[in-house]
Amino acid sequence: MTDPSAGHLPARDIVDVRLSEAMTQGGCPICTVRARSERGTLDAIIAERVLDLGFREGLERSHGFCRRHATELIEADRRAAGILGSSILYGAMVERRLAGLRDALAARGRTRRSRLEKAAVRPPCLVCSQGATAAGHSVARLVQRADDPQWAAATAAAPFCLDDLGALLLAAGDEATFRPIAEAHLAALADLRERLEGYAYHSAQDRRHLLTERERMAADEAAGRLGGS
Repeated sequence: MTDPSAGHLPARDIVDVRLSEAMTQGGCPICTVRARSERGTLDAIIAERVLDLGFREGLERSHGFCRRHATELIEADRRAAGILGSSILYGAMVERRLAGLRDALAARGRTRRSRLEKAAVRPPCLVCSQGATAAGHSVARLVQRADDPQWAAATAAAPFCLDDLGALLLAAGDEATFRPIAEAHLAALADLRERLEGYAYHSAQDRRHLLTERERMAADEAAGRLGGS
């Protein structure tokens, strides 16, 4: 469970402030930071890059959007004003994809297959890239702040998804100040595993009266740990 005092952690700069706020959201704080960065990037693209000819020219060539962020682009546009900006960007993206498919289908045999395989390769998603950068900064900061008792307690209590927990442990390495935090997370995961097993065992008709509320909550918690938030 997230530490309720996490929203009042001592802050030295804006990174600390945003991390402290993310700790209060009830899910993985790194996921929260990543999502906030990705949403901000989409909003900035709609506000500032739609009329940038160089940016549009690079779409589907040097940069682009993954499937999820291509879908979220129109939602960012709707938050701003309408769907004009996303329509323009989608037009540029569809134009490039259409050209690639036409080029492939104009050939035959191995050449067609090779061109179709090439057309299926997407450039890096610039929104994912910004989100990953923000997440990386947050992970590094949490390791740095592990020597502060308040930050250490909040970090130990935060329900990190397993991917971000792995990144956090990797960044921490052999740091002695981080060891108690790592042990707290291993204990929490072991407890989650026991509750999942308990739910399965107690789900039998003759044992359902033994189900606990914590066992009933275990699958939802596991979904957050495995899928992020």
